[in-house]
Amino acid sequence: MAVLGIRFTELSPLALLSGPGRSESRRVPPARPRATSLRIVGVSLTLVAFGALVWLCPVTQEVGGRGELLRLDWYSVAALAAACEIVVQMVQVNGHRQVRAISMNEIATVLGLFFASPGGFLAGRLVGVLVALVLWRRQGPVKVFFNASMVFAESVLALMLFNLIRGGDVAIDYRAWIAALVATVCGGLLSALAVTVVIAVVDGETKRRDFLVEAGRGAATSALVTCIALVAVHALAASSQAAVPLLISMVLLLVVYRSYSSLSERHLSLERLYRFSHAVSSTPEVNEILTGVLQHAREVLRADYAEIVFVSSEAGHQPLRIDSRGSNDKLRRARLGEPAANDPSWAGVVNSGGPLLIPRGDRSHRALLADRDLRDAVLVPLRGEAGIVGTILVGDRISDVRSFDTDDVQLLMTVANHASMALQNGQLVDRLRHDALHDKLTGLPNRNLLQQEMVVALGDLRTDRSPGLTVMNLDLVNFKQVNDTFGLPLGDRLLQEVGQRLHAALKNRGVLARTGGDEFTVLLPGVDTVAMALEIAGQMRFGLERPVSIQGVDVEVGVSIGIAVAPLHGSDGHTLLKRAEGAMYYAKNSGSGLHVYEKGLDANETPERLALTAELRQGISAGQLEVYVQPQADLRTGMVLGVEALVRWRHPRHGLLFPDTFIPLAERNGLIPQLTDAVLEQAVAACGRWRRSGHRLTISVNLSARSNLNDSLITQVQTLLARHAVPADSLTLEITESSVIRDPARTRVVLDRLHELGVGLSIDDFGTGYSSLSYLRQLPVQEVKIDKSFVMGMLTEPGDLAIVRSIVDLGTNLDLAVVAEGVEDAATWAELERMGCTNMQGFYLAPPMPLAGFIAWLAAREGHLAEAR
Repeated sequence: MAVLGIRFTELSPLALLSGPGRSESRRVPPARPRATSLRIVGVSLTLVAFGALVWLCPVTQEVGGRGELLRLDWYSVAALAAACEIVVQMVQVNGHRQVRAISMNEIATVLGLFFASPGGFLAGRLVGVLVALVLWRRQGPVKVFFNASMVFAESVLALMLFNLIRGGDVAIDYRAWIAALVATVCGGLLSALAVTVVIAVVDGETKRRDFLVEAGRGAATSALVTCIALVAVHALAASSQAAVPLLISMVLLLVVYRSYSSLSERHLSLERLYRFSHAVSSTPEVNEILTGVLQHAREVLRADYAEIVFVSSEAGHQPLRIDSRGSNDKLRRARLGEPAANDPSWAGVVNSGGPLLIPRGDRSHRALLADRDLRDAVLVPLRGEAGIVGTILVGDRISDVRSFDTDDVQLLMTVANHASMALQNGQLVDRLRHDALHDKLTGLPNRNLLQQEMVVALGDLRTDRSPGLTVMNLDLVNFKQVNDTFGLPLGDRLLQEVGQRLHAALKNRGVLARTGGDEFTVLLPGVDTVAMALEIAGQMRFGLERPVSIQGVDVEVGVSIGIAVAPLHGSDGHTLLKRAEGAMYYAKNSGSGLHVYEKGLDANETPERLALTAELRQGISAGQLEVYVQPQADLRTGMVLGVEALVRWRHPRHGLLFPDTFIPLAERNGLIPQLTDAVLEQAVAACGRWRRSGHRLTISVNLSARSNLNDSLITQVQTLLARHAVPADSLTLEITESSVIRDPARTRVVLDRLHELGVGLSIDDFGTGYSSLSYLRQLPVQEVKIDKSFVMGMLTEPGDLAIVRSIVDLGTNLDLAVVAEGVEDAATWAELERMGCTNMQGFYLAPPMPLAGFIAWLAAREGHLAEAR
């Protein structure tokens, strides 16, 4: 019994090279099968030439003492050789690409060397092996020619060595034993060398160490089997009747071995199945799972080819085939063509859910085998949560001895079950990983994925693989009003539509991420100039110009964009994001809608300022905001008509803080609504107290550009006026030009309703914004306030004087009250009165003062006026 294993790599369709009792492997289709076949024929002819030269040596054909003790005719040798080849047993070791063929051909060889003539021995071995290869194994012509050439060369080499060592002695002594051992071992080594040469010729490479290790193992086993054959030689030399018990012993030995081999094979299959289950269950990536499933499926079933085909119930969907073949574990993906998808053999498994076994020689499924260039196959369904989601197929069993059987079907079905669970787990992991890195609502990358992409982009920048990087921060305009008006579900639909439009405008030039409620961030790797960044930003703003229809209402959605460019504005992610955000807030507050970072925009972003933001939120809740008031007077009479409410923050540690310290923090962090509520509450309550004490004064409250001009503001004003018994005309709300231009249509609706209530409306800091004068004509305002920057310089700057005069004339012509802020001296007062300005406010009259001190100041003021009269 011989065991000889050699590692094979991918071979051609005609090149499987397994000789009698030798290792074998299947192949992937080569690029040039004809050239490969010619190479194999060339190696075969070399073996024939070598055998012929050895045969012509006189020592090879010496008859010696053969036939004197027992004579075997050539057909007896042929029968023994054929039997030994037919009962070959295949054993797989060290992975699915390495197979050992175990046979008892040494017994036929040794008996032929001792009891047959040289010609009979050679002819018998050739005829017997050819019968087994052609009629039993059904090998192709090139393979048969190579194997026959190898048997011929091996046999004549064994003959020559046996005759050379034994000589003409008839006795079966130690010299004869050594001759038989050397002949069989050297013949086997020649066959191993021939197979290795063919592999090298076909594939261009072979592993010498593997050949030496396996050839050594095979030689040792051949020697052992030869010793057993020598026992048979001694028994037959003593009596020809010993053939009967020897034959019975060999049959029983074969049966026992086959039983052991079958048990061992099952144990090995279980071991492979365990390794397969462990491998796929420990791999979270779907691609790695697919690779592992196909690789281990081939190993478990000792096949050269494996594929998974995924199907879908969607109309027009073409099944996707993923396969691998041979020693190359690289996955190949392709859509099944219409003929393959409609093949009844494959479609039958998909539709019925039952397995399909196609053993070698089966003619009923030729189309399926031909499409994949296979000799045999097993096909089973792949099940998922929704039923059958595909199929798994393995084909081309690595053996010429046996094909797939029903046990292999059960094994592949087990593999399919494990694969199905692993793929579902892998898809779940991929889904969880995707959800962790993407926004659930819009499907866009989230902040986590943005950070990862930022690290990659900055790494490319530092290693000069990219010229630059642009970061954009985008914030939607009036999104909260949409939410408040239409509700959260429709607000979500608006965000989805905005995300789609921005992504379309970006045109795959970078990464668009949703990083907040209505905030998006864009990374543009490779964009290193402000001009390029502005061009892309303009395209994104243009993408949002078309209104979004919600419940039949066209909603205008604007966007404010801040831009920071690396390395111009920073070289680390935190700095770029912060500076892009600073530029965005500037664009939003100024009404420009688009701004590139410039020095000073983030000067106040310090850890202390961040801590102050958190303290502001707590301070509003704790009642730390205080309202100061600054009186307003009639320029002609000097009589105090009302006051403007100005907020201060009584900080526990920092003392009294002015608005320019904390109002920007409130605007950036969404605290303006809470701050406005606190100021309105104190202002209206104070006005109510004054009225109850006999002072008919008005109070003005400044609304920030980020204040919510919506229905909730109207409701709040109504509630406060009723609670403190204040007439609506005693309250004036001051709005800025920038808050008007942000959403003129919506602002007009809210201001109209406030006007209907009787609340006074004033345009604050008039002349500093960018609004059209048509807004002033259309809005229901009763007052405009000239910004103090013009008033304070009007006596020295002709330009400021011209602006003040123009605003006064405009207000007079539109029948509006005009309030001049920043009046610091009597000369300014006089000039304003001469121009026709109606009211004033400034330090010349009085600085801002606490509410508690206002009534005392007012009494003193009225007393001075009375004395002046």
